[in-house]
Amino acid sequence: MSSLRKKIIFAFSLSNIAILAIALTVYADLTLLRDQIVNSEKLRQFLSATQQVKNHEEILLLYQTPESYYLLAEQVEHTQKLFTEYRSLLDAVVGTQQTRKLNDLLEEYRDQIDYLESLDTSEHTSIASLLSDLSQEIWEIVRRVTIHHHESLSRNAHLLSWILVITLAIVIFMGVISALFVSRQVVQPISALEKQLDAVADGKKNKLTLVSNNIEIQSFVQHFNNMLYKQRAQQSQIRHQEKAAALGVLVSGVAHELNNPLSNISTSVQLLMEGDSDPELSKQWLSHVDSETERARRIVRRLLDSVRQPKLQLQSIKSSDLVNSSVLLIHRQLDPSIFLHIEDVADTPIKVDRERMQQVFINLIRNAVAAGASNIWVFGEPTTWADSSPEDIERVQGNLSAVSSASQVMLFMIADDGPGIPEENLSQLFTPFFTTNKEGEGTGLGLYLVEEIIQEHDGCITVENRETEGTQFLIWLPVSQEEAV
Repeated sequence: MSSLRKKIIFAFSLSNIAILAIALTVYADLTLLRDQIVNSEKLRQFLSATQQVKNHEEILLLYQTPESYYLLAEQVEHTQKLFTEYRSLLDAVVGTQQTRKLNDLLEEYRDQIDYLESLDTSEHTSIASLLSDLSQEIWEIVRRVTIHHHESLSRNAHLLSWILVITLAIVIFMGVISALFVSRQVVQPISALEKQLDAVADGKKNKLTLVSNNIEIQSFVQHFNNMLYKQRAQQSQIRHQEKAAALGVLVSGVAHELNNPLSNISTSVQLLMEGDSDPELSKQWLSHVDSETERARRIVRRLLDSVRQPKLQLQSIKSSDLVNSSVLLIHRQLDPSIFLHIEDVADTPIKVDRERMQQVFINLIRNAVAAGASNIWVFGEPTTWADSSPEDIERVQGNLSAVSSASQVMLFMIADDGPGIPEENLSQLFTPFFTTNKEGEGTGLGLYLVEEIIQEHDGCITVENRETEGTQFLIWLPVSQEEAV
């Protein structure tokens, strides 16, 4: 397991090493060039001294005065001092053999000067030619040394320029490698993490997965998932509290719903107790009592269906069989003017409680009929949450985390051509006792019960108005890996 901090430090250090390398290379090049220039100046001085020896020699042979002799001797002595001072440089440029030869020539030239001093002026001509040859040879050697050094300086400058270019190329290469390293080891994991965060925010994932072996990113993923777990636990607790509050509303609503039939029953019984009504009217009142009693029984039965949580009898069933069996149960109860279209429901198997899920389709179809629809369509296809999630996820009810984390889901759509639902009522449809029907025509528990059954199956449900007319309910149920295969 690596550390993001260490990788960043490594990339930063690599860049610093590259910068330090080019700085040292430039410094070394400049130092070498400086030494070469200093050496060139020394050789120029030595070449100038030998040239001066030749000039003073010509003056001596031309005028043959004591002053010219001393000037030549002094210049030769100065040249020998420069030779002694720069001998190591001369050895490095032309080698010790040439340097030794130059030393011998200077010594011989000095000896000839001393010998020249002991001769008469008339005898100077006899050694003039020898001095001229010696000085010419000395000057030629020094000139060759200078030329050789200039050539060496030019080669070194060319070599140093190439070294600098190569060093720059290496530095650029190391910079690119550092950038790629940082991008691969740091930027890409963070970008992948950002995409996962967006997916979690959109409800397409219920937790983060590890995208890197970096300690910091793994720690972030762990802490973020722990936060999600605690958040979902708090949401679950809030949901239980909301259910408790809804139960209070439920009891209050049932009391209100039962009050009407009980009041009607009481009135009818009181009229019957008077005993002076004709048989036909008494029969009418008794029939009214029976219908109101049945109405009260339906209210209680729906109440029990909404609050009790029977143990699910899960079984694997084809989606098409589930829809067909549900339609078969309600088809005869529908008015002949109602057209029920079963459109391309896939055979994908899902694990559900058959009776409970049949109740979902029956309730939704009844709800469409009650809303005034004349055509009802039922679709079903396997898909994924990422490919089928609605734009407004806030309205989705049920177990969103289970659906979004499933590799495959079964999507059912129940659509109708009714008048649609007012926008302000869409968010309240699954609330207990909320109904748009007239008083006495509905309890408002049908869609609440549908949402409860869908949640029991770890599914999701939402409702939206169609683009043309009518309403459509969308249901997502997870498909297990065994069923998907």
